[in-house]
Amino acid sequence: MTKTVVECKVLHRRHGLETTIAHGLQQTARYMDRCGSRVGHLVIFDPGPDKSWDEKVYRREERLGARPIVVWGM
Repeated sequence: MTKTVVECKVLHRRHGLETTIAHGLQQTARYMDRCGSRVGHLVIFDPGPDKSWDEKVYRREERLGARPIVVWGM
């Protein structure tokens, strides 16, 4: 059975998207290490009313060391 880590974060405007993702990647990687997972996903929720859903929804692939982590925007 494959273990999958899913970490969820809320985007805080004062920190910005890239800082929120950087912190989330670190946390997701730590969780992956703790449970022996090779699959990680980071979901960033953007509650701001100033963007359309088309601007908020995305998928990108990141790496932290040898760990691949998929980042999802919502």
